[in-house]
Amino acid sequence: MSTPTAIILDTETTTNKETPERPLEVVELAWMPLREPGGKFFRYKPTMPPTFGATAVHHILMSELEGCAPSSSAPQDVPPATYWIGHNIDFDWKALGQPPVRRICTLAMSRHLWPECDSHTLSAMMYFTQGCTPETRERLRNAHSALSDCEFVLDLLATIRSVTKITTLEALWSFSEEARIPRIWTFGKFKDQPIGAADRGYASWCARQPDMDPYVLAALRREGLLR
Repeated sequence: MSTPTAIILDTETTTNKETPERPLEVVELAWMPLREPGGKFFRYKPTMPPTFGATAVHHILMSELEGCAPSSSAPQDVPPATYWIGHNIDFDWKALGQPPVRRICTLAMSRHLWPECDSHTLSAMMYFTQGCTPETRERLRNAHSALSDCEFVLDLLATIRSVTKITTLEALWSFSEEARIPRIWTFGKFKDQPIGAADRGYASWCARQPDMDPYVLAALRREGLLR
């Protein structure tokens, strides 16, 4: 198989939120080329058991990971690619060591295209785009299996490209980058208000936070609240 220009990628991990005491470790990885059939699936043994919250999402038990390669080897199982595509792809990217790839986020694009939806999780978007049917429900029984989630992302991406008429990966990445820039505050003093509702003092406070989302800062610059 030739080196793919883009891959759809998904991970299941030991925790939903990394902390100094609880590092983010991959327990399951899957990827598939965007323009070729097939995909790859791997499991890994982490140094610490998954949290209860993470286990409740993917239902992978520590006992099932005995004999698997260590989580630290997961990045080596991802093939070279210019683009990684996934639902909240930044999470997978961080879990895999933040390599220098262009990330295309179906979650950001879904929020941008369909703000009226009450939820933009991958399962919710499958029901929204594929229909609330017994067939969709049956497919979603395997949700949060990494390989199944890759297949769902592929279906969602096809709908996004059909709606936007985007034909190239470069244009799709540019659209994803634009979609990442928020229009509405999702946290803090101005939650649920337009980004432009903030004052310069609050914008400066955001800029001083070490873990602030860079796309929030981009939105503030766009509104003229930051230089």
